[in-house]
Amino acid sequence: MELNLKWNMGMNFTSQMRGHEIQIDADIPVGGTDRGPTPKELVLTGVAGCSGMDAITYLKKYKITPLSLNVLTVAEQTDTTPKYFSKIHLIYKFLGTDLNEEKIINSVETSMTKYCGVSYMLIKTTAITYDVELNGKKIFTGTSSFKM
Repeated sequence: MELNLKWNMGMNFTSQMRGHEIQIDADIPVGGTDRGPTPKELVLTGVAGCSGMDAITYLKKYKITPLSLNVLTVAEQTDTTPKYFSKIHLIYKFLGTDLNEEKIINSVETSMTKYCGVSYMLIKTTAITYDVELNGKKIFTGTSSFKM
């Protein structure tokens, strides 16, 4: 995996990978121009995206297609230098009819304990917990852990 990060000005950079570009920036109070997400926001996008893709892949194998999946991600940062995430919590919100609760739970649990490489990297320094909701009802709570 390779990418190129190009400095534009101030705290604004452009990350280029596989023909795609993403601008990253800092918040205005710390000298940025708020032209893009911060690097830490991209880390949270990475863990939510990685596990969300795993969950959908798992469900496709069982011919289960939810109407939608949203992954709300909330993180707490330390007050230390450097600041890092002390806790990350993900809430998987599935919507749909005739969805098998057990398979929905298993799709997320399998991702967060076996397949999601981003979660695997982050749990070395940060606790990651998650809830699974189906049609607005919480059906599971778990903690990311990997047995290698």
